[in-house]
Amino acid sequence: MGNLVDLGRWPLVIASQNGRLTVAEAGRLNAGMLDVLARARAENRRFAVVVDQRERQAPEKGALEIIHTFWSEREAEIAEWCVGYVSVVATPSLADLVENPGPGGLTVLGTVDYDAAVLWAADRLAITEPA
Repeated sequence: MGNLVDLGRWPLVIASQNGRLTVAEAGRLNAGMLDVLARARAENRRFAVVVDQRERQAPEKGALEIIHTFWSEREAEIAEWCVGYVSVVATPSLADLVENPGPGGLTVLGTVDYDAAVLWAADRLAITEPA
C-alpha cells in the first residue's frame, strides 16, 4: 500500500505508512496532514485518522525524525481538530506501545484489527458531529 493520505472518506482520514519509510515519503505524509488540517479549518470540521502500519519496515535514516518534528511543531493544532488517531500495527505488543493521550492530548489507540480501528474512528467522529 505504500505511504499515503486518503481523504476519500472525509472526515475519516485513511493513511498508510507501510514498507520502508523514506525521507521523501515522510515529507509527502506531512504534506498530506497539512492538507487535512487546511480542509478541517476551511470546513470548520473535525476529523479522525486511521493509519495502517501493519507492514511497516525500518525507516530510512532521518525519516522518522521528519515525521516526529512535524507532529511536535503542530501537536496543539492537530489535537484541536483531530477527534482520534488510531494506529493499526502488526502485533499486540506494538499496539501496547501506543500511549494515550498522544501529543497535545490527542486521543489515540493502538490495535491490530483494521476493521475495529475504522469503527473506533467513526465512533469518535459521531460523538462530535452535530445531530
